[in-house]
Amino acid sequence: MKFYVIVSVFFAILCMLTPSVIAFQVDSPENITTEEPVSITNYVLSSDPESAEEPQRVRPETPESQHVQIFKYSQNIVLQGIFEKTGYFFKVQKYWDSIYALAQIEYTVSPLIADDVPASLTFFINDQPIYSCAVHYEDGAPQIVYVPIPTELLKEGFNEFAITGYVRLYDEDGCLDDFSGANWISISASSFIEVGYDLAEFGGKLSYYPYPLVSSVDQIGAELTIFVPSSATEEELRAAFMLRADLGNETTTEDRIALQTLAHYGRSGKNALIVAQLDRLPAEAREQYNSLGQSFGEGAVVYEYESGDGYVIVVTASDEKDLSEGAAMLMDDDRVSQEKYSWAFVPSGSAQTVVQNSTLSALIANGETIKGLTNQDGINFIGPFHQATNIYLPFSGGFVLGEGGKVEIKMRYSDNLDFDRSLMTVYWGSTPVASKKLTMENADNDSFSFLMPSDVVGTHADSIMIAFDLEIQELYCTKRADQMPWAYVSGDSTFYLPSGVSSTYDLGLRPYPFQVLGLFNNLAVVVPEEMSDTEYTLFGRLAALMGTNVSPYGTMSVWRAGNYPLETENANMIVLGTWHDNSVIRSLNDQLSFKFEDEGARFGSNDQLLLSPRYAAEISLLQIIRHPYQDGRAILVVSGADDNALSLVDRFSAVQSNTWSFGGDTFIIDSDLETKSFRFLEVLPAQRLTLQERLAQHQDAVLFTLISTSAMLILFVGALLILLRYRRNVNEERKK
Repeated sequence: MKFYVIVSVFFAILCMLTPSVIAFQVDSPENITTEEPVSITNYVLSSDPESAEEPQRVRPETPESQHVQIFKYSQNIVLQGIFEKTGYFFKVQKYWDSIYALAQIEYTVSPLIADDVPASLTFFINDQPIYSCAVHYEDGAPQIVYVPIPTELLKEGFNEFAITGYVRLYDEDGCLDDFSGANWISISASSFIEVGYDLAEFGGKLSYYPYPLVSSVDQIGAELTIFVPSSATEEELRAAFMLRADLGNETTTEDRIALQTLAHYGRSGKNALIVAQLDRLPAEAREQYNSLGQSFGEGAVVYEYESGDGYVIVVTASDEKDLSEGAAMLMDDDRVSQEKYSWAFVPSGSAQTVVQNSTLSALIANGETIKGLTNQDGINFIGPFHQATNIYLPFSGGFVLGEGGKVEIKMRYSDNLDFDRSLMTVYWGSTPVASKKLTMENADNDSFSFLMPSDVVGTHADSIMIAFDLEIQELYCTKRADQMPWAYVSGDSTFYLPSGVSSTYDLGLRPYPFQVLGLFNNLAVVVPEEMSDTEYTLFGRLAALMGTNVSPYGTMSVWRAGNYPLETENANMIVLGTWHDNSVIRSLNDQLSFKFEDEGARFGSNDQLLLSPRYAAEISLLQIIRHPYQDGRAILVVSGADDNALSLVDRFSAVQSNTWSFGGDTFIIDSDLETKSFRFLEVLPAQRLTLQERLAQHQDAVLFTLISTSAMLILFVGALLILLRYRRNVNEERKK
């Protein structure tokens, strides 16, 4: 009886403790589902470098194609150690009919392999090996190898062209493991991938959008103009701003897409995108609408037709509020890809339905998997010593990490490691944030979960790096690829990276705070009552600058200055225009670092810069200030004394490389497009989450903890009742 009671109490206490343990445990190894074991030979075409063929030095003949796209490497890549893999991504457009693909790789070999040391390069396309060749030292001179890429292995969207190097270094006594991490070959920045293609017959399908308005044939958008009616309404401007922001992401090196009123229609640009209410369409566009022969309900109509030697896409609606529905459909790849005809009807409320159904990407919800970020089932690390891979985060500029960030890595690794010295490390950018020692017992199925440390909260990083130090015993002269140590990180490994609040406003962090995590962040764009042609152009330019990788499902609005409730509207603001035509700029003048003087004729000096009168009348300024009426909001004022000054912003920002120089909270552009940047805003302490915000951010964990605590209490009461009953029975037996 005593034994039964003791076992029962022990079991009750054990059950009582178990929930509290589970509440803090994240996916024990036995609960992790992983793929089949990694195949090392999939990543080594010639495991023995001595048997690899000589490199192809002569460019092979290629078939004729209408167009050729060159993807330049742009930076040198160094291969280190016994075995290393490096990848380069290039994009095949959905409107291409690829005729051929070819890589021209220029490389320089280190003297470390001068004495006929066996070495080879192997090339892959989307993880499929396509070619391998031997590598020799040739007095440090650059060498070239041509690698034909089978077009049947290319896929629509991003493709990875990867190179692996395999080498062993020797001296008179044998292998030199001291050189196992040495730089032995450098891939030159002049290397490139060339794709010859014809333009596919798209048959007027909207699913090809943004083709043919913007394409690889016109990569700067010089042949495209976005049109809105003269004296466009706020809703027409809103839809145009969204589409201009999206199309700015399709240009390269320069962005020459114009935004004008319909007064210029037919006089500029080969291709056109018209955004207008139905009763404000030009005659040609209205005729095309009538030719659809359809009766539409509440919503937007998007249609495409040929005009002259170009193409026109129209976004229209009877109710101007539905124009943004058409814009959102075109901006959403998943939705526009479904439109296989030359016209589409978008019902009113469609965008809200998308949001309510939570079909936004996991990225916007602040959680993402490795598979979602890399489009790969997992990441392989092959070879001894230090192996690292960067996972680039598709967050737009200005993203800063909030509190409560978590990382969960699911992995496995070879069992031939020296487990006293092998470990895995995770980096936030270049900052190490956590490490885990590898163990023999978990080699087939391991996991690592941790919270992001507080010292990286409020900081920005473009990537997370995962690194393995794979040390093995008796490495000396290990030549076979199948003896290589390896590690594999599963594609369902997860990053939870909540967006935080930066204490700094800086144009170098654009589009933050006007866009966060790919969504417009409660943005209000305030324009003059009557806009000049220059201001329409500037309006479009600011959309492109703040629309980097933007989703259509954020919150943004456009206001005429006379309608904007400055003191009560809780929004981040972009205000454009001059002192004379934008009353909000006049209201904010006292808050500006460089204030307007002489009734807006010029800017005045301040304690950091003395402005000459002529210079002050000709410059344009971008100035970020803190919202005087709404805590935590920012205002960007883009202004000049006249249209000539305002045009400087468009001229400067049209060249992509120029935009990289934006910095500080105040930025000056002069008539020679020379710039100056200043910082006037005081850096505030980083904001911490309130208890309510923390509970909301971790509501699942809180709920689970409450349930676990309740279960603990019930089990505790149960154990107590068992003890009391046992004691009562003992007392009754004694009385007998």
